[in-house]
Amino acid sequence: MGSVGHRVSIRLAAAVAIVALTMVVGFLIARPRLEALAISRLQTAASQRGWTATVGTARLRPWLTLDLRDVALGNESGWRVEAREVSVAPRLSWHGLIGRAAVARLSKVSVYLPVGLQIDVRPATWAIDASNDRLQVQLPGATPPIALIVTTGRDARIDARFVGAPLSDLVQVLRDGCPVARLGTVDGDGQIVRGGRGPVEVRLKGRARGLAFASLSADGDDGGGCAARPLGMPVDIEADLRATLDFAAGRAEISHLAFRTRGIEASAHVAVSGGTADPRITLDLDVPRMDLAEVLATAGVDLPARDLGVAALSWRVDGRLLDPDSLAVSQQLKFSPPAQPVPAIVRLKGDFVHRVETASGAIKEILVSPNSPDFVPLADVPPLFLKTLLLAEDTDFYGHHGVDLRELPLALAANFVRDASVRGASTIPQQLAKNLFLTRRKTVSRKVEEAALALLLDSTLGKSRMLEIYLNVIEWGPGIYGLAPAARHYFGREPSQLTPRQMAFLVVLIPGPVKYQRSFATGTPTPSFEGMMVTLLGKLQAVGALSEQEYQAALHAPLDLRIP
Repeated sequence: MGSVGHRVSIRLAAAVAIVALTMVVGFLIARPRLEALAISRLQTAASQRGWTATVGTARLRPWLTLDLRDVALGNESGWRVEAREVSVAPRLSWHGLIGRAAVARLSKVSVYLPVGLQIDVRPATWAIDASNDRLQVQLPGATPPIALIVTTGRDARIDARFVGAPLSDLVQVLRDGCPVARLGTVDGDGQIVRGGRGPVEVRLKGRARGLAFASLSADGDDGGGCAARPLGMPVDIEADLRATLDFAAGRAEISHLAFRTRGIEASAHVAVSGGTADPRITLDLDVPRMDLAEVLATAGVDLPARDLGVAALSWRVDGRLLDPDSLAVSQQLKFSPPAQPVPAIVRLKGDFVHRVETASGAIKEILVSPNSPDFVPLADVPPLFLKTLLLAEDTDFYGHHGVDLRELPLALAANFVRDASVRGASTIPQQLAKNLFLTRRKTVSRKVEEAALALLLDSTLGKSRMLEIYLNVIEWGPGIYGLAPAARHYFGREPSQLTPRQMAFLVVLIPGPVKYQRSFATGTPTPSFEGMMVTLLGKLQAVGALSEQEYQAALHAPLDLRIP
């Protein structure tokens, strides 16, 4: 019996060996085809959703583990997802495969957004559980797990829930390689639901603790590296959003948005209809309280004082986005100045020295005082020049409190329609704040700081003093600062001697004092620059600042431009 059992064991072992060898050989033969099939399936699935997918290499290992290297997904909107390594393996139990479950091990995943932001997700192992109409993705290492559930079928639904989720440890938000946000710890939940082919319903509610932002550059040139963009003070943010997206009807609506964080609380309702052919927007924004010092601290701005006052805002926009003239904008802005005036602004009531850095890097000092031969008191500025200036730069200068948000949507719409920056929205107090206190870099936090300083300048100095300082410090050309030096440089005249046409020339020059130099380098304005001057003179005639006879005379008067 022993010899018989031994022979059976040998035969069984040989059979197992043959089967194993057959499986190995079969696996080695089939592997290239299976690897190519995996890449093809991924590319087809991506293409069906409007994306393109590329894979450097695919390697199928025993136990059906698939290793992909250099995986990249992208679409025409500018979104791109990249992962150096992705390893997907079926999840096994004593009963074999658990449904359609798998474990995905990912290297760092980088998501590139069209707005220039990059989101990096740290290397992690994700658990994936799929059935015919349900996909659940979990990060088991989190406590409790971070979970995302996708349900398909007639009613598609995405459910996400976070309980104390440490997103700062999982996700990093970058721009130009520098961190621009710390996401903190998130509690909340969200749902995205679409019934059949009907509209998409979105519901998000949550709170982020320890959230912080850096200043985002609008021109992509921050200078100074990451150290120049420190994160602002960490804050807690609560948000509640309910929205509906109806793609078939070309309509989107945020029926409820409530937002609260340090120093500010706000609510809004937004509706966009008409699709992309003729979109119409209705927006209502209510900010009952905004503590400027706390808002600026959150934006990572150095504060000139601990108390900067409190603002309240109600803002409404209604009209067609592709027709800026149709937009109706209303604003109610209230500002309560700080209990103690800000010293850096109070000093501007008297004589002071303003220092500017020229294009060559040299520091130029401008004495804003009657003791300076270049200073022009406001009383000596021709009334027609002031009228020309306000028509071009700030039509409601005497009606607002330093900031005029009614111009913002009009400027954005005009620039969008013309696909260029043709209209600005900064008031004269905002421009003065930028000239006196801020850098030239276009950042989100700088615009917030600019608005806060404009409110303080307006409430502290008053309209006349702001105008006087503005006319004596703004740039009118390379190394040319102030109205008197500009009038002498371009026309060899004092401000009181300027003609209406020369006044129009100087005011048109304000938005681009260096850029526009080539527009009259030959001594004669280009047709484009001349057209802007004619338009401004026409506005003066339309408001009665020039009679018809004076208007016609200004159109035909010689400019007498002096070119060194």
